[in-house]
Amino acid sequence: MADQPAATQLFDIWKRQLEESTQAWTRLLGQQTPQAPPLDPAAFWRPVLNQGLETWARMFAQTPASPEMLTQWKQFLDQWIDAWSRALGQTMGTEQFAKLINQQLDAMLAAQAPGRKMFDQQVEQMLQTFNLPSRAQLTGVAKQIVELEDRIERLEDKLGAVLRRLEAREPR
Repeated sequence: MADQPAATQLFDIWKRQLEESTQAWTRLLGQQTPQAPPLDPAAFWRPVLNQGLETWARMFAQTPASPEMLTQWKQFLDQWIDAWSRALGQTMGTEQFAKLINQQLDAMLAAQAPGRKMFDQQVEQMLQTFNLPSRAQLTGVAKQIVELEDRIERLEDKLGAVLRRLEAREPR
């Protein structure tokens, strides 16, 4: 691999990484949807791969490595990003993708729940150690204050009604 040009090495690395990630996504999609027939990774990724490979082939066929290669590289990246955007946009717009994301989020939340519970317990214990109120204690006090304010307002209303009746009975 040392005698290959740097651009070819870069291309080989990119191609291998893309193939491995395609296989990983295909396995993931296959695991989450057992009722669906197994997906052919080449069928889904073929438009993206073909466009990228054709661009690379045109780029190297037109000119050898030169200062203009950066411009060609940018054009390739722009086309590649556009192709990925279209492919991912189509994929993400499907009901199957939405279900898959929902399953992943549910699994993530379920996995985080024990850690979150343990963290909350440790924070509670630390607050007790430093003799500081917890969130639950503060909200409890705030709730009591609101209830007291309501009771005081009701008492004021009742006292006002009693005073009005007394004033109405007194002769002037």
